[in-house]
Formats: sequence, C-alpha cells, structure tokens
Amino acid sequence: MNKIIPLVFLAIIILFSSCKKDLVGFKSKKKENINIQEIDFDYFMTRTKVRYAEGDKQVNGNANIRIRKDSLIWFSVSPSIGLEATRVMITKDTAIVINRMDKEYYIFNFDEISRYFNFKVDYDLIQAIILGNLARAMDSETQIAKENNYYMIKQKSGPLDIQSFVLMDNKKIETVLINEDETSNFMTLKYSEFKELSEFLFPKVCQVNLTYKAKKGPLVTSINLQHNKAEISDKPLKFPFNIPEKYDAFK
Repeated sequence: MNKIIPLVFLAIIILFSSCKKDLVGFKSKKKENINIQEIDFDYFMTRTKVRYAEGDKQVNGNANIRIRKDSLIWFSVSPSIGLEATRVMITKDTAIVINRMDKEYYIFNFDEISRYFNFKVDYDLIQAIILGNLARAMDSETQIAKENNYYMIKQKSGPLDIQSFVLMDNKKIETVLINEDETSNFMTLKYSEFKELSEFLFPKVCQVNLTYKAKKGPLVTSINLQHNKAEISDKPLKFPFNIPEKYDAFK
C-alpha cells in the first residue's frame, strides 16, 4: 500500500479558500491589550464530517476526534458506510496510524510528516487548528494592529510567519495565514459558524488549504471539517488504541 494513504488521513486533522490580507502599520503592543477568546479544556471530543482533496484524490468520511490537552490527539475515521478504516494516535513527537483495510500500521515522527507536506508541522499546530486557537502563544515579540473589524496578530515561530485575524466583536480567530520562509509554501485556515460550547465559542466549520511544492509542481491540499457534536469535559476520556498482532508494520 502506498504510504500516501495514511498521510492523507493524518492530513484530515492537520490542516481555505485563499483570504490574503496584508498587514501594514504594525505596532508592538503588550499582549494584555487583546483578550482572545480561546477554548480552554482538559478533555475535548467531537464528531466531524470530513472532505479531503489533494490533486485528483478525494476522500469523504466521518471522524470521531478526542483530545487530552497538550498531550494526546486520537481519532477514528470511517467512510460513509460506517466501518472504521483508520485509527490514529498523535503524541508530542509521534503519530501512529492503524490501517484496518490493509491490516497494516505506520509510525511517523513529525519530521517525516513535515517532509511529506514540505511544511513544518507539530503537535501544537494540529491541536490549535482543531480548536480554532492561536497556533502559537503570544509573547513579547508578538505584534498587534487594528484594521477594520479585526485585530491582526503577527508572530514568528522558527521558519513560520503566522498572521491571525481576530474578530473584534467576539474575539474569535476567523482567519490564519501561515507562510514558511524557506519554501514559500503556505497554509490558510478559515473558521466560521461559531457556536456556544460551555462558556466558549467554538467554530463549527474549518476550511483549510495547504499549498506546497511537490515533485510534479505546486500542489493544493484542501480539507473541510464540519463539527457536528463538540463537547469539553474535566472527566477523563478513553483513548482505545491497540495494534492487532497480525497487522504488519509498513516499511
């Protein structure tokens, strides 16, 4: 089986229509000047409809996603017929994928995932994308400006330039633009349909485009996530994950 398939399922939760905005007139401000409405939680779970497209490849299905804050992301992906096809567990340094259709399993580190997409990916970025939170915490180097109905936040994280656009009325992130300096590859995220989730607002829809250079030329990966039932809890969730003995390790 081609190794692209498990990475396709990983991409489902990793990373919109282009919404390019230029940031001008940035002035550094203390981060206390803007109170972004981010989701805080111990445990998070959601049922999600997924539409994935990469070149001429398309995958539609349903995903159950569970998160233990800052340590573990678990999800199960099923096609429309309802039988589980893939189960994934992501930790701070590793992603393990069980492919039930071909009775194989795969182990990736984030360097491998980043090389595949030719774009820097890590655990914190994946968690932030699912929740609609900042991709990186604000620090003393963060720049903030106002334009029209947005707060514009500019950050630098290693090779990534990150620009987040926060709605002034509800303090939620609506758009994120992430550019990688070395490759000029870029990712755009757009959140919409904010719904109440406990005392927070949660984006029901996330649209993602990742544009990167491949061997055959520029390639666009497009992912649409529609969360149907999201919950947060302080009670531990279960993260069942067991690789059957008869499954082969993909090499």
